[in-house]
Amino acid sequence: MDDHTRQVLQQLVSGVDRAGMRAPIGLILDMLSPIDVLSSQLARFSLPFLGGTRAETYALVLGEPDAWRELRRLLDTRSQP
Repeated sequence: MDDHTRQVLQQLVSGVDRAGMRAPIGLILDMLSPIDVLSSQLARFSLPFLGGTRAETYALVLGEPDAWRELRRLLDTRSQP
């Protein structure tokens, strides 16, 4: 996984933290982990609708199944780097 992907995911985790939703989002992502490939396809499908928005960057990154695993790992860690 490249540095840009990690940076975008870290920004997403920071936003989740600011919203106070780390535990609920982590739980939901853990439940959906068996369908990471489908989640990635949904993220890719949404790209035409998100063009030009801040969410486009996240959808691009989450278009890869490995990004979902990394996002769960980042949410599972107590302290952030």
